Amino acid sequence: MHWPDEVLSYVVVALGVGFPLVVSLAWIFDVNAGHVERTAPTQGMTGTRLGLVLVGIGVIAAAPGTIWYFAVRGIARRPAAVAQGSVQPSIAVLPFADMSPAGDQSYFSDGIAEEILEKLAQVDGVRIIGRTSSFSFKGKADDLRTIGQRLGVTHVLEGSVRRASDQLRITAQLINASDGSHVWSETYDRRLTDVFAVQDEIAKAVVEALKMRLLRKTPNNDPYATVNAEAHNQYLMARQQFNVGMKDGTRYAMQALEKAIALDPNYVPAHALQVT
Repeated sequence: MHWPDEVLSYVVVALGVGFPLVVSLAWIFDVNAGHVERTAPTQGMTGTRLGLVLVGIGVIAAAPGTIWYFAVRGIARRPAAVAQGSVQPSIAVLPFADMSPAGDQSYFSDGIAEEILEKLAQVDGVRIIGRTSSFSFKGKADDLRTIGQRLGVTHVLEGSVRRASDQLRITAQLINASDGSHVWSETYDRRLTDVFAVQDEIAKAVVEALKMRLLRKTPNNDPYATVNAEAHNQYLMARQQFNVGMKDGTRYAMQALEKAIALDPNYVPAHALQVT
């Protein structure tokens, strides 16, 4: 019933205490013809001694479940609680949702999420879940707490991208995976030419929200970045085609990479993806 642990603890205590009482009452009373009657006396133990034996039987019967809930289960959950602590923050960057009017910018929203993931991976002291694992939840409506538990992370970063012509609206939010609460959220309205700066802004904001060190690299000092937005767009399209793995995906990807390199001959990621 998805009750919190506090409520479950009360329920378990009530069952543990009530079970011996139920066993005793079941022994002492019978239901006969719709009436509750005292059980006829039998030879052997009676009185207080019999009552103590019945209570003892109930305690023994209730003990396994009570011990499991408060001892065994608690020990098993302790490592997860430690992992959720601030010893080493961990983040899963989920694929950003495509909110564009035509719904044809999935490759672009995925690319933005991937590049934010790559920037976060440059931060010391933060464990970042790989793309394959986090992107396996694309298009699924799983609860973020469930996703965090399955990926073993303390935080989940999700967002959406809305692109219309050369205008961008990127929404991102950092979620505490243990309880689903918001740690940080922001909406960015930018031109397409500012996509590199907004990716860096989001990554920095996430790190600041976790009270970690600021990013060591920015687009301004990254020797592999391009300032040509369309070259970057073609690169993202090529990477999407390679990831999808469709029959004609490789041909389309190579065409996109050729366009990217033609627009910016010094764009190293496009050359590297083309060789790969």
